[in-house]
Amino acid sequence: MNIRIHENGWTVLVEDFDIKDLTQEQAKLITKHLLKNTVVVFKNQSLSPEDEIRVCGLFGKIENYHDTNINDNFILDNSDGFISRVTGELNDKGLPGVFGHEHELEWHCNRVSDPNRNPFVWLYSERGSQGSRTSYLNNILTYNDLSDEKKQEFAKIKLNVGEVVQFTDYLWKEGTVPPDISSYRPNLVHTNELGVTGLFFSWNQIHFIEGMPHEEGRKFIEELRQFAEQEKYMYHHDWEDGDIVIAEQNLSIHKRWEFKHMDKRVLHRITFDYSNINISELNEIS
Repeated sequence: MNIRIHENGWTVLVEDFDIKDLTQEQAKLITKHLLKNTVVVFKNQSLSPEDEIRVCGLFGKIENYHDTNINDNFILDNSDGFISRVTGELNDKGLPGVFGHEHELEWHCNRVSDPNRNPFVWLYSERGSQGSRTSYLNNILTYNDLSDEKKQEFAKIKLNVGEVVQFTDYLWKEGTVPPDISSYRPNLVHTNELGVTGLFFSWNQIHFIEGMPHEEGRKFIEELRQFAEQEKYMYHHDWEDGDIVIAEQNLSIHKRWEFKHMDKRVLHRITFDYSNINISELNEIS
């Protein structure tokens, strides 16, 4: 497995490797890179749904979409509920997949209001992805560039978070609403199990700053957004069929840009944790 770092200095590119051959030991290495670098990319893959599920299962538990509130038409047939369809393409019932609209899908992370959400999201391009772009932002780098004073200030901040309105139209079944998030107040500064610290900052999904007047909080969010949304913290993935992008969901966020051919683009989406990985062993591998 050949691993190279993108010219941006942080995105991990795995080259000349068939991910169907991934071993448990190699899954440890990929987990380490995800926790340290937030995004890992594989090119030129050809996978069946069974292949995808087996590979993701090496890392840990896979979310079953049948156990969530998303519409059944978002779920890939014959995937046992483990894969969702990211596409505007209609299924045999005449219904699109999740996020099938052409306009951009603004910066976000996976299920921000769920403290038990899976930390990794897998996207595999099956077909029709040429010309589509997804951008990823590394909030470890954002945090590292803060002054010591700002780091101390931000360490005291808690957030009130939830899904933004544009997401609810696509994620929640008719007649239901997002879950009550009143008891969930994540810290703005997050340290993962590997000891890597960054910002948990998906600004479109923050309702307000705990204990801060509304207008002051909105100003704080906007100023920090302008700081975070710098090109040097980003990786832009221009999709080709056969690509896989795995992204960590606590210290990174992502955005899909407008794409006129969403009815032709079919991505498979899986979320999973790393419960099969012994974190204490990760610093021993390279």
